Amino acid sequence: MARIAYLDHSFHRTTRSTAFLPEILRRHGHSVDLFWDDAWQGGPPVAWADVRLHDVVIMFQSYCAPDRPQFRQSHPNIVYVPMLDQFGLWQGPVYNLSAFWEPFQGSKVLNFSNAVHCMTSGFGIVSHFVRYYQPVIARPAPARQGLHGFFWLRREPELPWRVIRRLIGNTAFDSFHIHLAVDPGTPAPEDPSAEDIARHHITTSTWFENKADLDAVMERANVFFAPRLEEGIGQSFLEAMGRGQCVVAPNHGTMNEYIIPGLNGLLYEARDPQPLDFSTVEKLGSQARDGVVAGRAAWENAEADLVRFILTRSEALYAGKYQHALGEAEVGASTAPASGAPPRASASFGLRGFAQRHAIFRSTRFIWHPMLRLARQLLGR
Repeated sequence: MARIAYLDHSFHRTTRSTAFLPEILRRHGHSVDLFWDDAWQGGPPVAWADVRLHDVVIMFQSYCAPDRPQFRQSHPNIVYVPMLDQFGLWQGPVYNLSAFWEPFQGSKVLNFSNAVHCMTSGFGIVSHFVRYYQPVIARPAPARQGLHGFFWLRREPELPWRVIRRLIGNTAFDSFHIHLAVDPGTPAPEDPSAEDIARHHITTSTWFENKADLDAVMERANVFFAPRLEEGIGQSFLEAMGRGQCVVAPNHGTMNEYIIPGLNGLLYEARDPQPLDFSTVEKLGSQARDGVVAGRAAWENAEADLVRFILTRSEALYAGKYQHALGEAEVGASTAPASGAPPRASASFGLRGFAQRHAIFRSTRFIWHPMLRLARQLLGR
């Protein structure tokens, strides 16, 4: 059994959107200690001294400063989990990120976005890419006649109602609910006009005492408009796809890593939104659900490899390219290698075999996208 430190952005403490990973590790018999980083809102960061004695240190989006330039010099098993939305790729070309990735050279990165997986690999860092899908409800909500929309207006400067209004164009919705609850620090939203309210039978809300009440409102829709221009994983739109709803989203990650426009949802260009065709939303929602069912099965089948990747020491995946730190329990019992000697090899967890399988997985991962499998089935290929 491994003792694992799990350091996470404290915002996720409320949303619980990242709780699935500690739950998986505990289900496999490992001990997971949670550490919440409040530095983003002026609180104290998690100290390296608090986590360094654990067998594995997982850092989800937030991370604590290492006591040496690279994490590999301080600990033999560091796993960093970045989120796509922390890089702001939707804004266009980013600044030079080499300094950001430097501390992780020789360590491991777990990616839930193909875009960040490619970025990580491009900087020479071992990356394990896996596409997350949530458990699917036993059966979708019954189909409703007509068009029924839902939009959570979270970020007025980035994705206001007027953008959604342009996507709707001349189409009239039979009902439309707008949840006017912006993210902290975001300007107050602009309400829809009286004309829009009358035309689309718009209802609004600002707060729900119970999440179940919000869920009930969302479940009445058959068209779900994604609330952000970019997502880390994208729990909200994945839930909508699992409900059998047609998701309408900007053509940015991670939405465009799950949605194939015209097959299982609709994508649009955020800088130039144009009216969309909503005539097949029932079919698109049904195919979205089918894809999520297939995706969840693939996620569960990949669970053992995910856990194995987390437990595998970094040195086993770098083929002798770096010297890695010993574990704390080994420091007193091990002798430092002679000058020029190659890094230690480890036999635990069948590391050599796993490293080979991991390399094969990385080279073939793209052909297993559940959406592509579904597309081939629908096209008879």
